[in-house]
Amino acid sequence: MSQHDLLEDEGAGYLISVSDMMSGLLFIFIITLVAFIINFQDAIQKQKEATRKKTELVKKFTNLDETRSELLLLLKQKLAAENIIVEVDAEHGVLRLTENAVQFETASASLDEQNELNLKTIGKVLDAVIPCYAANPPTHHDCEGFEEFKGKIDSIFVEGHTDNVPMKSYKYKDNWDLSASRAITAYRVLIPNTVLNQIVNVNMQPIFSVSGYGEGRPVAGHSYSYPKSDPTNRRIDLRFIMTPPSLTDVQKNINAEGVN
Repeated sequence: MSQHDLLEDEGAGYLISVSDMMSGLLFIFIITLVAFIINFQDAIQKQKEATRKKTELVKKFTNLDETRSELLLLLKQKLAAENIIVEVDAEHGVLRLTENAVQFETASASLDEQNELNLKTIGKVLDAVIPCYAANPPTHHDCEGFEEFKGKIDSIFVEGHTDNVPMKSYKYKDNWDLSASRAITAYRVLIPNTVLNQIVNVNMQPIFSVSGYGEGRPVAGHSYSYPKSDPTNRRIDLRFIMTPPSLTDVQKNINAEGVN
């Protein structure tokens, strides 16, 4: 074999070695790239899952409408057991004391014996449940199973309403005056002999207060363009305002669930 042939063999061997090495590097590169893609996809999936969990937790700890709706339905159920029929307006957070529960006569803020008894019964039902949603539930109150709701209620307005018949009574200037008097009457029957006048919100303010709206907020389907004596609108509403969560409280709850 000539020297030229030997050089050709060595050159071919060198090229084969380089080719093998490049093939090996390419294989390693492909394996590394595949591993990177898999890890990247896994990281994206984990991030999506963490985001989903965080979204669910934020919704859980800030979805006060759901908490309020469940509370209103619970009160409705307990009142029904006492043969007192009320309506729930979950969207606006209202427990409506219909004419089947509490009824005022035209141009009057007084209650007869039966309606006053109904209001006292409503007060007892509220007294059994609402303190567990206050910032200072009494120590003797049974709030087992309601611990997570402590401090959730900010305010409950005892709202008085009237029909749209112009006020002619010498006792009241107008329907606004009459509705406020009805709210005060209802408040004074609901609250005494209960802890409802002692409970406060997270700002240490009384939860219960009164307001009067005259004829300005008729029940849906009971709005008239002419004066009409309508018992449905001569009513008391209990409007529930929930405590808005602070960002700190939400973050604490999210951290407690182990989601970052």
